[in-house]
Amino acid sequence: MAKNNRGKLLYRQPSRSRGTCPICLATRIKLLDTQRKSDGTVLKVCKRCVGASKQRIEAAVDVTTPLAFRRRHKKAFHQLKVQ
Repeated sequence: MAKNNRGKLLYRQPSRSRGTCPICLATRIKLLDTQRKSDGTVLKVCKRCVGASKQRIEAAVDVTTPLAFRRRHKKAFHQLKVQ
């Protein structure tokens, strides 16, 4: 039996729910889940970051501003070893 409606919700979302995850800085990844910071800001995150610790959520980068050297930022972010 065919699944005619599979993924239809994603096509209605802006940019098909893809973007840069503010926690792990992965690019062109589906941002379907939400996490909330302590100040009430809601972040759309990837499925790998759903179970992230509160420290990593609080250290999330604002991805609306362009990151000039994304690879360097990503490397520096993961060297913090915030678990």
